[in-house]
Amino acid sequence: MPTRFYGLSFRLSLLFVVSFATMTGVFFYVLLDAGERYTAEVVQKSNYTLAASIAKELRINEQTDLVERERFQKLFDAAMIINPSIQLYLVHDDGEVFTTTNALKRNRIDIDKIRAFIDSSTAFPIYCDNPSDERGRSIFSAAPLRRSDGSLHCYLYVTFKEQSSGAEMVRQSYILTVLTHTLIIATVAASLFAVVMIFLLTRNVKLLTNAAHRIEQGDFSARAPIITNDELGELARVFNDMAGKIDRSIQTLKQNDRLRRDLVANIAHDLRTPLASIEGYAETILMKERLLSDDEKKLYLGTILKNARSLTRLVAALFELSKLEAKQLEAKKEPFSPTELAQDVTLKFQPRAMEKRVALTTMLASDAPFVFGDIGLIERVLQNLIENAIQYTPEGGAIAIAVSHSKDGVTFAVSDTGKGIPKQDLPYIYDRFYRSASVREKAGSGLGLGLAISKKILELHGATLEVQSIENKGTTFSFKLPLFVPTLSVGAEFLN
Repeated sequence: MPTRFYGLSFRLSLLFVVSFATMTGVFFYVLLDAGERYTAEVVQKSNYTLAASIAKELRINEQTDLVERERFQKLFDAAMIINPSIQLYLVHDDGEVFTTTNALKRNRIDIDKIRAFIDSSTAFPIYCDNPSDERGRSIFSAAPLRRSDGSLHCYLYVTFKEQSSGAEMVRQSYILTVLTHTLIIATVAASLFAVVMIFLLTRNVKLLTNAAHRIEQGDFSARAPIITNDELGELARVFNDMAGKIDRSIQTLKQNDRLRRDLVANIAHDLRTPLASIEGYAETILMKERLLSDDEKKLYLGTILKNARSLTRLVAALFELSKLEAKQLEAKKEPFSPTELAQDVTLKFQPRAMEKRVALTTMLASDAPFVFGDIGLIERVLQNLIENAIQYTPEGGAIAIAVSHSKDGVTFAVSDTGKGIPKQDLPYIYDRFYRSASVREKAGSGLGLGLAISKKILELHGATLEVQSIENKGTTFSFKLPLFVPTLSVGAEFLN
């Protein structure tokens, strides 16, 4: 885990301070440079005609074609009295310096700069080589010296001493001093404000990181507080949703693991009884074959067959439920009569109901329209519901199968007068793995997969299996199928 000195807020703060300080430095440099250039521009413009004024006083000897030295020195001395910061030079048209009032450090300058000054073809300030400085440049004034016939003799080149540096300008200028101090204070204040704001902005990231570490350590109830409504707040909300899904998934995995263990225990229990019965009767027949009568052998073999069929039904139910859960079974929907289906299924269970002394009746709407669904799968649902009703209804009880219809569908209902389902068991009755002690005690044999299979079948039809149960009074299971609506095209439409 990174330390606080290398955290996101520290790095962002350092980046901002360095960037702002760099921008301030660049601005300050540009300000000083612009100040120096502005001062140089003002000085150069104000002395633009200085060289021309001095050049008017100079004379060119017609015989020697030279500027009079004594007159040049007198003009220089007079100019120095008026402005001590200037230096005078005479420059040939090729840039060679041939006369000066000061010691030369170089005898050639850039003549193009002088011409640009005279022609005013370049924006001021214009800097040119300073003959008294080996590498220096300075602002200047220049003017041509012409012979009496108007031809160019040379140039009078007047330089001004080096202007004040940026630091000296700041010290000497009240405005620049105030501006500099203001800029420094603004930089410090903005940096402190930025550090505080970055800390506040990254606080959500720190809280989010802490919540992620708690989840990493196994605390899946950890959530990041949502402080703002910006992108970081949205990130915290998404993180909380993700954490909630992870928490629910883990709880589901734990529940499934527990239910899986219960399933294994239930299957082991339900398989043990018929297998033990088959094994016991088979051993009895083999060991006492000569001592058993034909009727006894027939009885034992019938018991073995009954238990074998029970195992077959159990395996088939598990296989069917697995296919439904894996969505490997498709409903082959077609129109059919709900009353005829209910009547046929009821007739199949009449013998079992009479054997248990339970009244099995029907209440079928004679005008019920056709429905749209897989008749084989819906028949399986009704069989499961009636079989459960017979199993949990005591002798002398009653079971009713009802078919009614409305504008949006046909409702099937199977009601019994059994002991009902305990309220605490109702949320789990459709669970493949759930079986309470009371249910197991009432069920006797069998795994109790009928309701789970029925629920999955109805989901293929877009329907739900509803239950209403009152303890010691009875239970009613019901579901609704869509009506069949014939059309001119091949196939059918149905109403939900």
